[in-house]
Amino acid sequence: MPETENPFIVEAAVSLEKASGIEVLVEGSPIYGDAGIGKGSLYGPTLAGALASLDAGASIIHHHQDIDLPMADQVAQVVRMNQDILAAHPNALIYPAPLLGGTTHEEVHQHYPALAEAGCLTMMAVELGRNLFAVMDETGLPSKSWVNGQTYDEAHDMVMFANEHRVPLALGIYTPAMCHWIRAYAERGLLPKGTMVKIWFGGRYKVWSKREPTVRNALAPTIKALDAYLEALEGIDLPWLVAVQGDNVLDTEMAPYAIAKGGHIRVGEEDVSGTTALSNAEMVEAAIAMARSAGRTVVSGAEARRFLGVTERERQVA
Repeated sequence: MPETENPFIVEAAVSLEKASGIEVLVEGSPIYGDAGIGKGSLYGPTLAGALASLDAGASIIHHHQDIDLPMADQVAQVVRMNQDILAAHPNALIYPAPLLGGTTHEEVHQHYPALAEAGCLTMMAVELGRNLFAVMDETGLPSKSWVNGQTYDEAHDMVMFANEHRVPLALGIYTPAMCHWIRAYAERGLLPKGTMVKIWFGGRYKVWSKREPTVRNALAPTIKALDAYLEALEGIDLPWLVAVQGDNVLDTEMAPYAIAKGGHIRVGEEDVSGTTALSNAEMVEAAIAMARSAGRTVVSGAEARRFLGVTERERQVA
């Protein structure tokens, strides 16, 4: 255990920083310079949001790339983003979103080998299960959907890759049943040091929208719902955090309860669907204030890595 008593970690999902606007992901974005790898309209605000969040006390950053770039340029942009973040915050834990435009598991995750080769792979995301997100039809019914997440065999490949490169995982789960998958791998010592469980809850609104109603894609963010997860996770020695897609987690009854139970929190403009005027950094600060009021001690940077037990290895920052 670390010397710090009752440590608290904040993750920030920063890709919808207000300077870029939600429309960037919906309608595409103008790209210029260096084949778009570092100068796109999404890139600059995302990098600024990441650095501001880390300055404010976040430990983990999740980001997206410009999805209308060719896949090779998406890979290059992800690598550049990690490098630029690590240049300012060398102990940050960073994981990007899957690439868009590919048709296979290998194609949409080809940025992970590229990040490893560049020496800036610090964390990987596994979204367990094939998770349905509602698409409302003209009558307001969720008659359509899109799918996110990995099958068990795809998740297994990612776990093995993470072990090979000694990087922690962000294990996103949408149902308590996924805790049993986690238990099976944890009991066999197959989850790399520093791995965290990210418990997803469903908000009222469509992700990447401005308060557009939808059907919740997971349990509502309530105390009873969190207790169901904690029961399923009992005996698994992994830190966990709570996150809400389509609402502001900090406005829920679950957030202070999670803090009191020893959990951590993910915030960020990517998740809130227009339900708060706070910026990424301001949400980080609000989460930290909530934790401190409950007697938790915020850790970030090298201290957060020590708390999580992240395996140290040489990292290249270019």
